[in-house]
Amino acid sequence: MLATLNTVLALFSDRTPELAALDIAERLGRPRSSVYRLLRTFEEAGFLDYDERSSRYRLGIRLAALGALAQQSSPLQRALHPVLMRLARESGECATLVVRSGAIATTVDIVYAPQPLVVPGVLGGHPPLHASAGGKVLTAWLADGERRVLLGETLTRYTPATITDLPTLMEQLDDVRRTGIAIACGEWYADVYGMGAPVWDHTGAAAAAVTIGFPSVRAGAARLRQRQPLVARAAAEGTAVLGGTPRVACEADAPALATTSPHRPSTLDRRRRLRE
Repeated sequence: MLATLNTVLALFSDRTPELAALDIAERLGRPRSSVYRLLRTFEEAGFLDYDERSSRYRLGIRLAALGALAQQSSPLQRALHPVLMRLARESGECATLVVRSGAIATTVDIVYAPQPLVVPGVLGGHPPLHASAGGKVLTAWLADGERRVLLGETLTRYTPATITDLPTLMEQLDDVRRTGIAIACGEWYADVYGMGAPVWDHTGAAAAAVTIGFPSVRAGAARLRQRQPLVARAAAEGTAVLGGTPRVACEADAPALATTSPHRPSTLDRRRRLRE
């Protein structure tokens, strides 16, 4: 039953916040009658809410309460929450903490800034590795072969700006390693930009990414330059909290980086020039 509950809950996302029972049955590949009984059980337990007007299910309020409790339960979240609070205050943008497990990135903490127009984060959301600042941060420092395995052969296109060409994405991830900052320019949501940097643990691994998200109307070149040191400083603070040591590149990739000309413009530089 728990495995089934987990499978059903995983069907919901920020892109599909509501689902009809028929949709759920089709996605599970199960008979409608048995799925209806399951959904009623999960609804009674508070894991799902049913909207009579739309005849659709959404995640239940009990999950929101449990999520708020879980947000304070992880040592990583508790340790880095003050870092996010400072980043949100200094940048004036929504700050998030993103971790990775295998090929899945998850937003595990969010701090909002007092802005009239903010980008809403999704606690428990799964930003794509190839189209989000946090995902790029958590992928960039992996060895080339591991990155290719995690990313796969086909990159989902979310917006016209999504990078779906793997060699181009790999080049951009190399830029992230060189600069220490990842920027997603409307690649997951068209009007949303993101910026992130890695938090290193004591083993030299990127334990998490600290990111900020902001609307495209606040994504001019000057503002991007102003935010980079704020994000970098927050990541450095988080690394210090974890007793970590920043890494420049994977050992397997170090020779290739050493032969790269320091005057070669990065992908981000080229994209900036096009915008300016």
